[in-house]
Amino acid sequence: MMLLLICYFIFLAVFVVFSAFGLYHLWRFGYVGDFTKPAIIIYVVSTITVIVFTLIAISLRAWPSTLT
Repeated sequence: MMLLLICYFIFLAVFVVFSAFGLYHLWRFGYVGDFTKPAIIIYVVSTITVIVFTLIAISLRAWPSTLT
C-alpha cells in the first residue's frame, strides 16, 4: 500500500508541473476574448477541489509505516 501512496504523490507532482505549463500557455496564447480567465479559474478551482478531497481521503486511511 505504501507503494501506491508513493506513486500517487509522484503522479501529483507530475500533474502539477504539467498543469503549470498548460496554464502558462493558456494565459500567454489563450483565446481572444473573455473566456481565457474564467477557464483558468474553473480549471484551478476544480483541480484544487479534487486534490484536497483525495488528500483528505488519504489522510483518513491508516497506512502501514513499512514498504511491503
